[in-house]
Amino acid sequence: MVKKIGIDLGYANIAVCDVTQDVFREPSVALIHKNSRAGEPRIISIGNEAFGGGQGATAEGMLVRPFKNGMFFDHQITEEVITRVIAAHKGGADKLRCVIGVPSDILTKQEKDLFSMLQNAGATTSYSVVRPVAALIGAGYSPNMSVISVNIGAMSTEIAVMHGGKAVFLSRTEIGGEDFDKAVRQFVLEQGDVNISLSVARAIKERLGAVWKGRPNDSIDIEGTLALTGNRLKMNVSTEDIVGVFEKPMQELIYAIINAVKKVPLEAVEAVFENGIVLTGGGAELYGIDILLARVLGISVTKPQTPIDCVARGLARINAFVSGKTRGGSKNITDQLARLYNESRK
Repeated sequence: MVKKIGIDLGYANIAVCDVTQDVFREPSVALIHKNSRAGEPRIISIGNEAFGGGQGATAEGMLVRPFKNGMFFDHQITEEVITRVIAAHKGGADKLRCVIGVPSDILTKQEKDLFSMLQNAGATTSYSVVRPVAALIGAGYSPNMSVISVNIGAMSTEIAVMHGGKAVFLSRTEIGGEDFDKAVRQFVLEQGDVNISLSVARAIKERLGAVWKGRPNDSIDIEGTLALTGNRLKMNVSTEDIVGVFEKPMQELIYAIINAVKKVPLEAVEAVFENGIVLTGGGAELYGIDILLARVLGISVTKPQTPIDCVARGLARINAFVSGKTRGGSKNITDQLARLYNESRK
């Protein structure tokens, strides 16, 4: 039996999806031994367990995020995380075929290292696909579609201009959901001289944040510390309190999308503008972001029901229609997706 899964190793979440389209998501964190030596196992636990569901943070361990800007920066920790993820999802399968999401600017050596890690972890066959293209397929669209796919992750936004079955332009900009969290934190500091954590800022954003009118007024009780004294302080923040707080990160996001729009080939302009933008990723869940982008850019913007799951779902769907016979030696099959998709439908 061959089990097929899609894996998205994001800065904020590790997401795994199988052919049933169920998405299993855990925080992208690892609890590592503080005093481990080179070559020794360093990870105590990952995901929910690392946050405290089991061992949690202890005197022997510290929490780290293994991935940064869509790429791993600690080889050993990344390999241990992948090994644990594969072990948790392989089950009793004889073989495991994995399609993994990668950033559009991943280095060749990093991609080769990634495939080696997957193989060492027990994956029989592995392919990679750039995230914005996988997200488009996960949102329910064909790789043959002429469209702009915008995937807003935690630390970066990746954009693909699709035409003729290929990504004719790919970019990654370091603006993501965490920049919106930081905007909230900075606003609270400037307005009330109160320091709050990024997790509290994220809670404010998710509960109250909006970039377009229409969100019902609500409020949330939070805790912070006074900047001058360090004393704990409880305060209430409402939807109206944070109006306009996301202006700077929204400007950077808009500029990145405008740059992609400029790269649309002349022969594709009509089709791309007719289909518009498909907006995915956790950052796409900010209230009104699709409406604002549509109004500013003058192009239709579509947001699926669960944008945060689109990359993982797309990777699993790709795995379902890939026959296993791919051309060339590279295991990155982004440019082969349209052909493989068309062949699967015959």
